[in-house]
Amino acid sequence: MLCAVCEKESKNLRVCPYCFTPYATEPAPGKRASTRTQPVAGKGAKSMFSEISAQVKPRAELLWTKFRRQSPLVRYTVGGIVTVLFLMWVTSDEPKFEAGVVQSDIIATPLQRDEALAIVRQTRESAIVDIQQDEVFVSYPAATFPVLEEGQLALVQLFTRADEILEGRKRRIFFYNPNGKLFAQADGVRGVVLVK
Repeated sequence: MLCAVCEKESKNLRVCPYCFTPYATEPAPGKRASTRTQPVAGKGAKSMFSEISAQVKPRAELLWTKFRRQSPLVRYTVGGIVTVLFLMWVTSDEPKFEAGVVQSDIIATPLQRDEALAIVRQTRESAIVDIQQDEVFVSYPAATFPVLEEGQLALVQLFTRADEILEGRKRRIFFYNPNGKLFAQADGVRGVVLVK
């Protein structure tokens, strides 16, 4: 018999041994099952095509049938991979900060002058702040330097905003990590930029 679902031929007369789909009709006892469809007298090609297409399952059901025929190891592996990818997609809404790209989301929380003064004073106590002409150089030690880029960006934005409030203008500021490498800079034109 020729299976209408997986289109494989077998000698089984009741159920397809490949996809376990029952055959539509059983042959009469003593007669051999025909593996080809014979044209029906009095019916045109269009009506035959509509009958055949009505018997074929939708593509999604075909894929599901093929998936069910796989070994349990393959099914569980594919299911696990799909689950992990879905969880990664759902939980990966953390913002990614690219190096060399201007960050437009500078912290816009209103700071009072006293708060800005406290932020600058605390930064001078925990980091080296050097001012030369109209440029500021801030070098952070390993003890107070954030590991994650999000924390580094927040630290830079906070100091930049506090300096702007105290000075009344935006100055050019260079930020260095504990290794002495420039990791961010801020100015009045481009704002805060992470550098790598």
